[in-house]
Amino acid sequence: MEYNEEYIQGLLFEKIAGTISEQDNLVAEHAISSYAEVQKFWEVLEAKMGNPEGTAFLSGLSPHQAWEKTATNLHQKPGSFFSRNRWALSGVAAMLAIAIPLIWYFNFTKQEPSPLQSQEFKEVYLKTDNGKAIDLSNNTRIKLGQTQINTKQKELSYASGNVDSKEWATIFVPVTKDYKIKLSDGTTVWMNAASSLRFPFQFGKQTREVYLTGEAYFEVAKNKQQEFIVHTSYADVHVHGTSFNVNAYTAQSFTTALVEGAVSAKKDNQVIKLKPGEEAVIGKDNLEIKIFDPQEILSWRNGTYSFHNQPLSQISQVLTRWFDVKIAWQNQVVSEQTFTGEIDKNLPLEVVINNLKITSGMQAELKNGILTFR
Repeated sequence: MEYNEEYIQGLLFEKIAGTISEQDNLVAEHAISSYAEVQKFWEVLEAKMGNPEGTAFLSGLSPHQAWEKTATNLHQKPGSFFSRNRWALSGVAAMLAIAIPLIWYFNFTKQEPSPLQSQEFKEVYLKTDNGKAIDLSNNTRIKLGQTQINTKQKELSYASGNVDSKEWATIFVPVTKDYKIKLSDGTTVWMNAASSLRFPFQFGKQTREVYLTGEAYFEVAKNKQQEFIVHTSYADVHVHGTSFNVNAYTAQSFTTALVEGAVSAKKDNQVIKLKPGEEAVIGKDNLEIKIFDPQEILSWRNGTYSFHNQPLSQISQVLTRWFDVKIAWQNQVVSEQTFTGEIDKNLPLEVVINNLKITSGMQAELKNGILTFR
């Protein structure tokens, strides 16, 4: 399938700057894992932006000023984004001079949907590193080399006949869906909507490592000799055998909530250990420990979202993931209002909206897939 280069270009810059939405991040992750040239560019972009100089330069830039300086060049007729002279940009400043206006441009002016946001993202599917894509919406049994893939009732399990297999795959769960996967070591992972999990068909002998985008609940098979690591874009979670929830949709929403056992959350050089009932969250500068309410953090597994004194801007993100709608604000003040209640994923969106209206007194209208709050 072909991809829209300019659209993916914009998503990669939004992703590196931390301004990307959950659904767009899922599209970006898919492009990175599916196309070698996209992955190569992403690696270069991460390298240029991942040092102190790049971080400091980014934090000091004004998107609107950068846009004014480069808007003319942006609209010139380009060659292929991945083939033109992008390697001629020798410094971080040169890279960022293009990155910031693109972030602004794609945040406020993009209108055309990406070809990746098509029927392919309506169902859960598995993508292997060799390019094989498997629709998981139906019960099926598929043989991939020496690995047997089985799917049944929104659950995937597999068995590899090669104990030394180095093959990896990524499972993509689109908006409105959820899914469960059982890994080769017996670990079970429940995945929330708009999430992806990259995993090996066979874990290595030293560690068990997976890569998560979005949200998932883990019940890790106990193995004192083999540490289990969940990598996210914001922090890593290290465990040996335990139950915990990881929310890694955005840096602002990142949490690791420990239900049972013990885990360590690691960000840069900081490591904090959690006890059951505690969660690690991204603070102003470092990871922080808080006490969490299991009803709020874990209710999504039962198809409900419980919230207490949460701003409507945060609640609306769940509506986007669970009901596949876009959010618009006629009054930005409304987005900051806090509410307490529950959303049932199994109810029609119209019923959910009416319940919010009744309990909060706010005004909302659903039209053409856009939910507008007034």
